[in-house]
Amino acid sequence: MKKALLPLLVFAFSAFAFAGSESFSINFEQYPEYTQITNQYAAQFVTFSNSLQLVAPGYDYFDYPPHSGNGVITNDPNDPIQVNFTTLSGADKVSGWYTDPNGVTVNAYNSKGVLLSSFNGAGVIGSSLEFSLSESGGGIAYITISDNGGNPDNETVDDLSYNVIPEPSSLLIVCSGLLSGAGLLRLKTGV
Repeated sequence: MKKALLPLLVFAFSAFAFAGSESFSINFEQYPEYTQITNQYAAQFVTFSNSLQLVAPGYDYFDYPPHSGNGVITNDPNDPIQVNFTTLSGADKVSGWYTDPNGVTVNAYNSKGVLLSSFNGAGVIGSSLEFSLSESGGGIAYITISDNGGNPDNETVDDLSYNVIPEPSSLLIVCSGLLSGAGLLRLKTGV
């Protein structure tokens, strides 16, 4: 019976080693125009500040077209948009599409506010360009998306995609369950 416990223990603790990231994408099609976006996407491990939903054709969508669909967010009431990742380990990759005549700066920070990486994007109007940031192993607690001129309501963001690292606590629960089952099996068989 002790030989059966060893593979179970190895399997339980290997769950930590093979924990991958979970991918999400937000296309900003879910809410009506002029909705302030804050915690509506909390179930997808993300919250926003300074983010207002716009829906074509209710805004200047010829100059600021959506990358897909009809919805985007803009940096309103203030610049920058801030995107917070609500898992303990944060995100390991973030990308999205922007339109801004001044260009954008996208900064990634860890939970202590230390700058991890930065993307400086050229100005674009009438179409959209992609931004992308990554930090292997996670650690991106939040990003800011700034208009290079510091102007609110001057950029749009669409199709935000990101990978978050699963919570260690949920893996611990799975491993604890496996170990408890092994212990009960051991008690039942009297080994």
